[in-house]
Amino acid sequence: MRLTAPVSLLLCLALAACGGEEVAPATDNTATAQAATQAAVAAAEEGPAALPPLPTGDYRIVSVTLGKAVDAEGQVRQGQEVFAPGDKIHAAVVAVGSSEGLTLSARWLAADGTEVAKAGQSLTPTTPTVTTFSVAQAEPWPAGDYTVEIAINDRVTETRSFRVE
Repeated sequence: MRLTAPVSLLLCLALAACGGEEVAPATDNTATAQAATQAAVAAAEEGPAALPPLPTGDYRIVSVTLGKAVDAEGQVRQGQEVFAPGDKIHAAVVAVGSSEGLTLSARWLAADGTEVAKAGQSLTPTTPTVTTFSVAQAEPWPAGDYTVEIAINDRVTETRSFRVE
């Protein structure tokens, strides 16, 4: 349990008044916390590590489902996490809300972080949407673990793992 400086000081005074063991006075961690906060803010303002902006509006992803087939609406009706080497893999992204404009993208990665494929779509949603991303290999998929990252304006908001056996 962490105690704040004023609470720690009161505890020390109470113990001293009761004739308990001598306790060293609490140190003031406020200056340390302020310095850490200022350093974090400065790093966020100056560095390329700053995240891309989120879109305007209340757009948000509700689900991401992987599968081998999509229906007429672009939805994956039978989700799965394990695929065969020759399968075409679909990621159906269901979202709600609206925005004046955004880019929704999918980035497919091998276990070692190598990018297998990337695709994006510009959207100006006003109603619930289904956006489908699909990937297939000219040669069979190598067996192993993979990930698909779904991003809004290049900010990853959802990740799904899958396996090829």
